[in-house]
Amino acid sequence: MKNIVETVKKFLAYSDEKSEDLAEKNQSLRTGRPREEKRDTHA
Repeated sequence: MKNIVETVKKFLAYSDEKSEDLAEKNQSLRTGRPREEKRDTHA
């Protein structure tokens, strides 16, 4: 059960990070300014 909880925590953290990344991309498209690329910390 602990493994499932840890997996869900990792998934949610990764989802939040991707959501923030997509929000930044969306904002840059709206403003027409290119954004600085971030390095992916998850492999």
